[in-house]
Amino acid sequence: MQNKQLIVLSIYICHVNNDNNDFYERLEKQLSDSSSWPSLYRFKFIIKSEINDIDQLKSIFNDIKNVDISSRVSSNKKFTSFSITAIMKSPSVIIKKYKIASKINGIISL
Repeated sequence: MQNKQLIVLSIYICHVNNDNNDFYERLEKQLSDSSSWPSLYRFKFIIKSEINDIDQLKSIFNDIKNVDISSRVSSNKKFTSFSITAIMKSPSVIIKKYKIASKINGIISL
């Protein structure tokens, strides 16, 4: 990895339909243009504080080595926010992760 810069794009992806190819194509281009790959990338999500949803989100990243997952529960304990940081191989892998995560009911991707 040439560049240890953390890539964080401020993109609000709330309830993006999995078939929204234009959105994902634009995101992939932005990611490709923003860094050399592999690169460190941070995903941010908000989900309901339900164990099934939490487990489902964490399982999406089981195949990635040295992933850092941090979470914070909201004051009313109804929602949990996640920051997931890992060295990602390419923008296409990031897009795949977002598409898989979009299947979790009510997820908000930031």
